[in-house]
Amino acid sequence: MFPSELVFVFVIVGGVSPTIAGLIAARLEYGKGGVKRLFDQFTRKGFSKLWFLAAVLLPLALAAFAILLWSIAGGIYALDLMKLAEFPPLLIASFLMNMWEEIGWRGYALPTLQKKHNALVSSTIIGVFWALWHWPHFAVKDSVMAVGYHNYLWFAIFLSLYSISYTWLYNCTNGSLFAVSLYHASTNAAGTILFIEGNVSHNIFPFYFLTVAILATVLVFVFKPDSLCRRAR
Repeated sequence: MFPSELVFVFVIVGGVSPTIAGLIAARLEYGKGGVKRLFDQFTRKGFSKLWFLAAVLLPLALAAFAILLWSIAGGIYALDLMKLAEFPPLLIASFLMNMWEEIGWRGYALPTLQKKHNALVSSTIIGVFWALWHWPHFAVKDSVMAVGYHNYLWFAIFLSLYSISYTWLYNCTNGSLFAVSLYHASTNAAGTILFIEGNVSHNIFPFYFLTVAILATVLVFVFKPDSLCRRAR
């Protein structure tokens, strides 16, 4: 186990590593234009802007459904509703941090993988590497992730399932990095407010896992593995 003082180093250096890798790969593969193509995905058009609203609200709905399952199972949930006022600033802060992940994962890796594989396989591959990238958090004693998710293997499966919804959103928004970065930010902000502030972060994961698994199953069944969206890739 690593000392907890290294958490800050992991967060800063590790946080930008997917983007650094994506930028290098794009530059080597496409030249100077490749880097511009990555960042151009933040301003993609050709889709309803209601997708941005969906990117914010869906993570909240998923978290709320997990809490509902927890309550049905006998769990006690209590959240100071005033805490909900913290969601907008947390969303903005998370967006500014998470975008540096998404440039690498969904900006470069996803479209590159989808040239050779269908959307479902591409999502799974990214999910595996996404989980490996998060491993240092589990190597730090008593980190938020280690405490909240308990078992690294189940966390890796969880991320692979969650990755499916990211691909669905990316493909349905014409490859919008803004949309998937917003989705990632809302996921983190919703978890902070509804799980951590609601004092269920130690117990909610099995119910959150089930919720995300249901979502992934529905998306694959409705939109099919090839593209995970009715619009062409």
